[in-house]
Order: sequence, then C-alpha cells, then structure tokens
Amino acid sequence: MIPKERMAGTPLCWSVIFFHRECAGCGLTRSFAAIGRGSIAEANAFNPLGPILFAWAAAVLGIYAGRIVRPSRYWTAVEVAFACAAIIALVTRLVLFYFR
Repeated sequence: MIPKERMAGTPLCWSVIFFHRECAGCGLTRSFAAIGRGSIAEANAFNPLGPILFAWAAAVLGIYAGRIVRPSRYWTAVEVAFACAAIIALVTRLVLFYFR
C-alpha cells in the first residue's frame, strides 16, 4: 500500500499531466477513500462531488436491495429522482470547476 502522503504530490490524472489543470473527476478516488476512513471533511477537500456521489451510490444500492425485497413500480420513480439529482450535482460541479 502506498502512503497517502506520497500520493498527495503525484499527479495521476491525464488532465493534470498534459494540461496542468484538474478535471471534474480529479480527487474522486481519494475522496471515496477518505469517506471509507470516515473523514467527510477530507473527502470534500479532495473533490466536493465525492460525498455526493458516494451517497448516491449508497442510495442506488438501497434501491436495488428494496427492489429485491419488495418489488413495485415505486422503485422506478425513486431511480429517476436519484438519476436527476446526480445529473444536477455533476453539472453544478462542472460549472463550479470552470468558473472558480
């Protein structure tokens, strides 16, 4: 396992390597890892979209579990709502990324 201190200074994204600018997905892996360690503030610092996507992924897993336990058309509406929320969060992140 590579220590996180060593990885902090190493660019892993092609956007950073070639264009010297972070893309909208930069820091997502480190953000998810920080959430796994229980540090939401650190996760948000790596990429503000990370906690949002993590919560969305957890909700999607909950929807699929609910669909298995109790099938109904209700779950389709919930899936659409979460898909819309994810699109809104992604667009917001992209807009904030390009205008910061």
